[in-house]
Amino acid sequence: MTEPKSAAEQSDSALPSWSGMAPMNHVQQQGSGLSQTYWRAEQAAEQRRRGQRWGLPAAALVLGVNLAGFLLLGLVVTTQTSALFVVGIMIPSVLAAGLAVVISVLRGNGPVLDFGLPRSSSELLGQLRSGVAWGGVAVVGGLLLALVLLSSLQLDDRTPLGNVTDTAMGWKIVLAVWIWIGAPICEETMFRGMLWGALEKRTRPMPMAWLGNRWVVLAITAVVFAIWHREWWRLLILLWGGLAIGIARMRTGSIVASTTAHPMNNTLPALVVLLV
Repeated sequence: MTEPKSAAEQSDSALPSWSGMAPMNHVQQQGSGLSQTYWRAEQAAEQRRRGQRWGLPAAALVLGVNLAGFLLLGLVVTTQTSALFVVGIMIPSVLAAGLAVVISVLRGNGPVLDFGLPRSSSELLGQLRSGVAWGGVAVVGGLLLALVLLSSLQLDDRTPLGNVTDTAMGWKIVLAVWIWIGAPICEETMFRGMLWGALEKRTRPMPMAWLGNRWVVLAITAVVFAIWHREWWRLLILLWGGLAIGIARMRTGSIVASTTAHPMNNTLPALVVLLV
């Protein structure tokens, strides 16, 4: 016959997964606003796990649809100067993000809970503030890294999508808006929505529960995000951006924060496409 747990043991079992880890334990003991943000994000994650019947296979399916679409695009479209390329580059991400929403509706709690969408104006404002702050971190760090890399590497093409020079201005505007706003929404739904949620779900006694540690989740999503863009000279820049954007997601528990940070990080590439 097992002995009943003491009050202290019951209290410990209710603590979030990160509560005993430095430096968060120190922050929590300070009673700062930062710790309250982390507590809210952790509580939201616990709510999501209860009704979430999707995991890593679903995230892999979403990313697979995105990858397959881009591979097919490379076979169908041979030039980056056509309207077909501009439209085609959007379709894989829109389909993948749409699939993520469908999976959330059919196999989860719905996008509001699964992806941490705000349920009040105060939540929205907090998520937007965090997104702006960490988006600024992504931009400043990315610019510094870009200056270092561009000064030390010999590259024939130093701009993403730099072959769109001959594209009609109207389609350039469409592409720039897509890079600035459309792609971040879709990519955040895929990476910080589906992939993040699938990893976050891994808790004891599930196999490989260490994948659910929020720092591991942050690292994995940032690395996959950076590699996914297949722009190898910008890998460090993308990794930095992925970490900063991911911290906005981690602090708030919402893709609204990361979706706010992501367009800030994409502002310069969007301008480059518009002005080349």
